[in-house]
Amino acid sequence: MSLNWNIENVKADWKSDDVWPITDALIWATMSVGMNEITNSNWREFYSRAYMIQTIHGGWIIEKGKTRFVTPQEVKDHIGLHTNATNYTAAKFKSNIDRRMREYANQHLKMADEAEQEEAKILEMVSNL
Repeated sequence: MSLNWNIENVKADWKSDDVWPITDALIWATMSVGMNEITNSNWREFYSRAYMIQTIHGGWIIEKGKTRFVTPQEVKDHIGLHTNATNYTAAKFKSNIDRRMREYANQHLKMADEAEQEEAKILEMVSNL
């Protein structure tokens, strides 16, 4: 299914070359945060979820070759953004965050195990000289 979006009611100047990357990131973020719209009543929760995901995977905005997080004001400026993304309950979102954190931790554990095995091989080779 395609991601459909509507930004007609967004007050941010999304047509600007400076603002469009933020708008684009927030459109796609609706799927990650499990919220299909940014409203006056939910923008803080949208930002909080976005912050958590960016903490795990890195910032969504690239400026001058560096990534950065979306700011609270940028989310607030995009009130009115709406997509057809699936909404997640708070419990479902928390479950997704837990899964992502565990996957990330397991990747680090695997890398540590591989480094340890490589070190053991090197030490064995040196001891056989």
